Formats: sequence, structure tokens, C-alpha cells
Amino acid sequence: MNTQNWKEIWGRRTHATEESLDLATLIKLDGFDTGAGRIEAADWQNYAGVIAQKLALKDGDSIYELGCGAGAFLFALRQLHTLKVGGLDYSTALIEAASRAMPDGYFIADEAKNVETDSQYDYVISNSVFHYFSYEYAATVIASMIKKSKVAVAIMEIPDLKTKFESETLRRDALSVEAYEKKYAGLEHTYYERDWFKQQAALHGCTCEDFDGCVPNYAQNKFRFGVLIKKT
Repeated sequence: MNTQNWKEIWGRRTHATEESLDLATLIKLDGFDTGAGRIEAADWQNYAGVIAQKLALKDGDSIYELGCGAGAFLFALRQLHTLKVGGLDYSTALIEAASRAMPDGYFIADEAKNVETDSQYDYVISNSVFHYFSYEYAATVIASMIKKSKVAVAIMEIPDLKTKFESETLRRDALSVEAYEKKYAGLEHTYYERDWFKQQAALHGCTCEDFDGCVPNYAQNKFRFGVLIKKT
């Protein structure tokens, strides 16, 4: 998998400094605005509510997101609770947007594998980024997420290996053969088995439960899953 190609794509996601950064704009900056990956703001808010319930978030908690992009997910969570937030993403432009949208948050541009773990947050999450990682890279990131969290880790929108064919067929059918090959050349996704995350959690003395995709009206929903890794 060529991660450099993905980096170049996300590096081109920019915003005007005078642009109003509401939830819909942040969702667009984070890439959920076209084709099979489109998510409307109302559905995004409902999705954030489901994850907030799974984490049992409450006012005063702290939450950190790896691959936070422009911060759309954290922004939606903060519409539900008063939270201390932070995040990391390798796109400088998107981190600038997150910092503008949530000026009291702590955001840094860097690789997920380089996240520092000395400063802990109650919850550490990652949404729709693990398909950019190799298995080896993903294992390294999970270890860091567990170390950085006080309570639990949530990883969402993970491509399910069992539905790889159906997922890629959906993406292909949305485009002509030529357009698909041009758009996705060198941009393969990594697909995972659910038990792989349970194995990773067990290596660090944690429990892990998986759950089905839970984004309302999302075309990719049935091809994705999430995991909740709890520290014991």
C-alpha cells in the first residue's frame, strides 16, 4: 500500500482562512462529501451520539483523536458534551482548520505512529483512518493509543475483510472503469478481520468488543465495523 499517495491527496485539502468552520464544512474537509463516502451533517451528529454512548462520555472528560483531520468528529462530540480535546493528523492544513474550529484544543501535525503518550486522555479514538495503514503500522498505532488512554480506545469505520469484494464493487460501480482506475491507482485500502483487533488488545492486557458500522444513511456502513478496547 502506497501511503505517500494518500498523504498527497490529504495535503491538497485546504480551506480559506475566512471560511466559517461549522460541522458541515469540517465534514467536507475531512473527505465525507462525495460518492459512497458522503455523510450528511445530521447523520454525522447521530453517529457521534452513538459513539458517545458506547464510550459513556460525560461532561469534563478528555478525548484525543488520531487522524483527526479538520476535527469534524471531535466537533460533533463537543456539541453533546463539554470535553477537553486534542488530535493529530499528518495534514498541516487540516490541523490548522481543527485549531480554528476548536481553539481551546491541542492539535498537532504528525504521523500517527509518532503520537506522544506521556500526556494521557480518558479516551483515544480514530475514525476512518485504519484503512490507510499496513497491519504492522496499525499494530504500532494501537499500542500507542492504549498507552495514551486512561479508560478506553475506540477505532471506528474499519473496512471488514469479509465484505471486501462487496465494498470495492460499490466503489467501482459508482465510476467508469477508466475513472476508477485513475482515481484509485496506488490507493488500496487495508481490510481487517475483527478478531485481529481482539488479538492486539489481548497483547496489552485489554478487553475488546466489536460493533457493526453505525453511521445512518452511509453507503459504506455495511462494509465497516468498529472496536472498543477497554483497559482493565
